[in-house]
Amino acid sequence: MVVGKLGAEVSLPKPIVRTLLLPGLVLAAGLSLPTVAAQQAPRPEFLTTPAQREAIELAAVRGLDYIPGEVIVKFRQGTTVAGQTRALDALRSRPTADRLQWISDRTARLQVDGDVDSPAIAAALSRQPEVEYAHPNWLLKPKLVPNDTSFGLRQWNLTAINMPGAWDVNPGGAGITVAVIDTGMTSVTATYGFKTWSGSAIVTDEMPFAISPDFAAARIAPGRDFVFWTGPVLDSDGHGTHVSATVGQSTNNNLGFAGMAYNAKVMPLKACLSFWDVQILRSEQGVPGYAALNSDFCPTSAVISAIRYAADNGAKVINLSLGGTNPSPSYVDALNYAVSRGVFIAMAAGNEFEDGNPTTYPASYAPSIQGAMSVGAVGRSNTRAPYSTTGSFVEIVAPGGNGRDGGSAGLIWQAGIFFTDYDPEVIIFPRFDRYSDVAIQGTSMASPHVAGLAALIMSQGITSPAAVEAIITRTALDLGTAGRDNDFGAGLIQPRAALRGFGMVR
Repeated sequence: MVVGKLGAEVSLPKPIVRTLLLPGLVLAAGLSLPTVAAQQAPRPEFLTTPAQREAIELAAVRGLDYIPGEVIVKFRQGTTVAGQTRALDALRSRPTADRLQWISDRTARLQVDGDVDSPAIAAALSRQPEVEYAHPNWLLKPKLVPNDTSFGLRQWNLTAINMPGAWDVNPGGAGITVAVIDTGMTSVTATYGFKTWSGSAIVTDEMPFAISPDFAAARIAPGRDFVFWTGPVLDSDGHGTHVSATVGQSTNNNLGFAGMAYNAKVMPLKACLSFWDVQILRSEQGVPGYAALNSDFCPTSAVISAIRYAADNGAKVINLSLGGTNPSPSYVDALNYAVSRGVFIAMAAGNEFEDGNPTTYPASYAPSIQGAMSVGAVGRSNTRAPYSTTGSFVEIVAPGGNGRDGGSAGLIWQAGIFFTDYDPEVIIFPRFDRYSDVAIQGTSMASPHVAGLAALIMSQGITSPAAVEAIITRTALDLGTAGRDNDFGAGLIQPRAALRGFGMVR
């Protein structure tokens, strides 16, 4: 078993791919290779500075769960610049207020030079009267019957919750935008000349990217990258693409797989760095050698910025298939902000049951926020997936896959980037323009089922996130101990019942 990307998702040692050998190509059955056209455009700017990139790599090497030298600080209402400066004077390096990188009107990210002990920095700031809270910049990990060719063969997850019956009621959730905060989803077909390490020198490599052939480009809402660069959103990891596909991949298009809300739009918000992102940043900044293989992180500062961005830019649903084990009040602020603006939020409950079953954040905040739900995972036999974190904060479950329950057939299959093209353990010059059938398991995979269902409900005119949560809860199929329990919450989502209930459809 391997602890994987985003929300420590559980997967087999390598993502499972089912391929068809074509002349000179390796592609998924039923999928075609998009044309990759070279693109000449002004060079976007990279967002992660050399110091920040070095700190992230240091965290990977030392096994830290925060960015060394970075904290998130929230000042009390009415604190002036002079007050902010007085609070910062409590730190050894005495940074000035212009070092604050603002996330909201009172919350900022602070990078402190010459001091890598983020918990100590946060503790010192928390003692200042001008500060409401301060904590390290924690690092999270990326957690109608369609005629799509692999639907009947592989997507047991959608038949298990009767999505064909649900689509009879609501064909695809038109008019709703779902923000997926993750490693991104490639939004352009283009080739970029990125610097990387050849094994002996820093060289420029032409790296091709392509939109998934099973995802209509017109349904990708304008997104944003919060960690890599100011250019188009690119996924060089695959996790965000897989999650986005479950939310809203095109359906009934004679290609590989189906998505829950296949007429909704998906807004890709990249808040997580992949190994290749860090490798490119390292090389672009002139540092020789390879990045650490486990340097794929989601900084809390990027996640909460993305939540606020989604709420301010038209998203009605947010999916967070990521998590960590450190409580952070900045999550609570961001989640409450989004819900107050009419956004429903689905969050992966965590995949650490067999590793001590720690509480997962931000999912554990869900019970206190009406309109946000923590999602556990079941396998194809409707039993709790053995990795799925349990606890009083688990509110609902959805299919997340279980390799012990049917082998690879029991995982969650979607079209994804062809892993052999970018496997960081063996590939030096990657490409991200070819797609294959990819199977993964984890609460990262369960959460987008709930996000997709929320989009369908909202497309029927339910605008209150709290009402969406109530419908999902009340129509769930009770599993395990009668009534709510810590394994399954209210039970397994029932999309058709949710869409037909409460007078919406007769």
